[in-house]
Amino acid sequence: MKPCFNSFLLALLFLTVTACANINPQMTTPSALPRGPEVHGVFEGITPCSPQTRPLPQIPAGSDCEQMIWNLVLYQDPETGSPTTYSLKSAYGLPRQNTNGLVGGGTPISMEGNWSITTGTKTDPEAVVYQIQGDPQTTVSFLKVSDDLLHILDEEKALRVGHGAWSYTLNRMDNQRLAQADEPPGSIPDPPTRPPQPPMPEGSSVFGVFEGRTPCHEQVIEFTQIEPFPGCMKVKWRLTLYQDEATGAPSSYLFMGTSTYREGSWTIVHGMEGDPDAVVYQLQLRDAQQPLSFLKVDENHLFLMDRAMNLLVGNELFSYTLSRTE
Repeated sequence: MKPCFNSFLLALLFLTVTACANINPQMTTPSALPRGPEVHGVFEGITPCSPQTRPLPQIPAGSDCEQMIWNLVLYQDPETGSPTTYSLKSAYGLPRQNTNGLVGGGTPISMEGNWSITTGTKTDPEAVVYQIQGDPQTTVSFLKVSDDLLHILDEEKALRVGHGAWSYTLNRMDNQRLAQADEPPGSIPDPPTRPPQPPMPEGSSVFGVFEGRTPCHEQVIEFTQIEPFPGCMKVKWRLTLYQDEATGAPSSYLFMGTSTYREGSWTIVHGMEGDPDAVVYQLQLRDAQQPLSFLKVDENHLFLMDRAMNLLVGNELFSYTLSRTE
């Protein structure tokens, strides 16, 4: 993580809370993430933002908002685990070029209040949903993808759809192992030219195109076939899934990265631990024993899984979520 962005995030964590959902520019001394039996979870991330799709209703219409930085702390009763209060520190604005921060630090928003657990999204009446109360007329909802992943919902309880740079997924941070301090940050430099995209396979049609930026997990390096380097921060994805034009059955895939691509076949399987109805897309790798697996949460989102079929958890910058973009 770049030092300037790290300082910015820590400062955001401790904006003074004056009133529920009030915008508050004051900052205090940064500290470590809260932990303990009274903490249900600390969720962080960077998400898109636009005047048309504002993740928080407190953002004025027409404001310059392309990116948001989130720090959401959910508290619980330490004995029963029941939801109690929350603290949300966020900032929105225009992205600062060549950094992960915002121009001028962005406009901060500080909210606190009560949160609750309910059920039901637009496509899944049994889904677990977390709701934070901004004021009597304002509620922000999140799909609980897992204990460590939340995804922001829109007003109709549908998952907000990200783009090639950012998703709307927040990652739990309070139970993650700290990153190694002796590994300097970095990113994959853009090459002068990208490889030409191979033509669509004969007899196929596009099933879906999904994009995103993920952390540099070993499975990501293996699949994307990029050259690993110290301090790798992110890998760019553009994953096109093809289907048989006549039957609609999965056929092949095309991954396009910053300077690499690979092709193969993919299949759909059902079931994972704790959820026999889960739909999983698996990409076959010619040079690996196990396929690469994605949990299909809805038609617009794929969540990368590890070899044991557990959902991977990102960091305060990037998630393992790919968003439909075509």
